[in-house]
Amino acid sequence: MVPLPDTESLVDRSSVSAGATLMTLVVRQNEHAGLVDLPEAIDAIEQGFAAWGRDPSVNILRQVIHKQVRLAVHQALAPDLQALGLYAHAGYDNGVSLLFHAETGQLEAMVLGRILCPPPADNTDLRTPATSAVGTRWLARQDAHTAGVLGSGRQARGHLVATAAVRQIESAKVYSPTVEHCVRFADEMSEALGIPIEAVASAREAVEGLDIVLVTTDTAEPVVLGDWLQPGQHVTSVMGGNTPRDANGRPLREARRDLDDRVVERSNVIVINSRAQAEQDGQGDLMVPIERGILTWDRVGELGELVGGRTPGRTSAEQITLFKNNAGQGIADVALAALVARRARELGRGAAI
Repeated sequence: MVPLPDTESLVDRSSVSAGATLMTLVVRQNEHAGLVDLPEAIDAIEQGFAAWGRDPSVNILRQVIHKQVRLAVHQALAPDLQALGLYAHAGYDNGVSLLFHAETGQLEAMVLGRILCPPPADNTDLRTPATSAVGTRWLARQDAHTAGVLGSGRQARGHLVATAAVRQIESAKVYSPTVEHCVRFADEMSEALGIPIEAVASAREAVEGLDIVLVTTDTAEPVVLGDWLQPGQHVTSVMGGNTPRDANGRPLREARRDLDDRVVERSNVIVINSRAQAEQDGQGDLMVPIERGILTWDRVGELGELVGGRTPGRTSAEQITLFKNNAGQGIADVALAALVARRARELGRGAAI
């Protein structure tokens, strides 16, 4: 693992005279691009979830207001980084991270915009695929070397790159209902990663016989069926499954899903970010099987419990494992923003106000 920064404050307090006003660092999106790489992000998020597993009070569930614009707020304390703060975003692109000192409450940094993956997934938020990579690191077989990708958008790109950071991926297949997008993804990512990637004609072909399955769709109906799964596979799904809402926040239909009931029924190990988040949001991939009596919460571990050793992960090569990255959590956002702010300060990027 990449060593994380020490736990000193983002601000150098040794040169601040008594009674002086402490400065706040503001880092714009074009200034923080590329400051944190994937291995660093994965390690920081893993460390954050481990802290959450030890102390449930350090992370607050994502809260959403959904009217004409969807506002989401993620807040947490990353104790190992001495960072207390939140990430708030309206829509997808308009976001800001606020970082306070964990002991004094001083506003130390504002990181503007989304923190993005490095190329070739540089239009993808870094937190989501890096969190999924933590799940893959702990659940996929060590000898996993093939991947299937469902979806061909920015999350698909980010997840394949992040998966390759924790497992030696030698080949992949991708399925997307739009053939042009599927072929473009295969060509571009094959060149970027230096591995053969095949565009296939069905979702089933992107699942069967592959070691790791990455489900990164925006579908309303299941695209992965449990009967396709084979012993030893690992599945990562990133759809939280929030019920789509109209401009006034009223539910439009049943919660979206990308996995059918048989996926959770056949999975020997199931780990998610947060059970409480799934209940709060009514996430279909988890709540529907629970309501139908197919799944019970005692079969579902949390990522913080897994990396903290409080819930078992894979115990045999034959097990089917599932990681549901079910909504971004503040513990990941704050850990990433803290790394960005420190790196920016070290390199003289940003402005002090």
